[in-house]
Amino acid sequence: MTMPFLLFDFDGTIADSIHLGLKIANSLAPSLGIKELSEEEFATVRTMSIPKALKWLKIPFYMLPKAIPLALVEYRHLIHELDPFPGIREMLDELKSMGCRMALLSSNSRENVTHFLEHHDLHHFDWVEGTSGILKKHSSIRKQIKKHKLSKHEVIYVGDEIRDIIAAHKCGLKIISVSWGFHTTDLLAGKDPDFLVDNPRQIVELIRQTSTDNKR
Repeated sequence: MTMPFLLFDFDGTIADSIHLGLKIANSLAPSLGIKELSEEEFATVRTMSIPKALKWLKIPFYMLPKAIPLALVEYRHLIHELDPFPGIREMLDELKSMGCRMALLSSNSRENVTHFLEHHDLHHFDWVEGTSGILKKHSSIRKQIKKHKLSKHEVIYVGDEIRDIIAAHKCGLKIISVSWGFHTTDLLAGKDPDFLVDNPRQIVELIRQTSTDNKR
């Protein structure tokens, strides 16, 4: 079978980090001059794009350069609380046994991602790259495809946010959107991902089918 190269997002896709997002946001709220969020408000934020969420939360866009580094530092302090999303380890094991090459490209820092992978003994990825930011993700994807000498025709991106869909399509990549991460299923579906899955097992089945189709 001809296997695609899977490029995974990290937070909300590999790591079950949604609950940590709320915790970090509320821990930083006083220093950023914003109010803390209830679980109900956080659930509402997950139905919105980043620009709409910032507007709803009354957070000026210019505050992001200050907020992102603070969030990454706080994340590092709490990363011991994180686990892989249920079924991720089994998915990675099976994809690896099928001969599927994989990598991680995250808006988180490379240090945080590597620490998590080592802690959970997840050694399935050819490489790990961090961007430490949330803007212009398509530029980061293009940069890494060029750096690692990949063809866009062989890469499938896997992510949990609508910005992942937008970035992948800007780069000419197919994308698998996962419904267990930050953005809701309805919001993801509205941006027309190539594939939308509800559990990690479906990714294995999808890659097996896609590879079989490519061989024909």
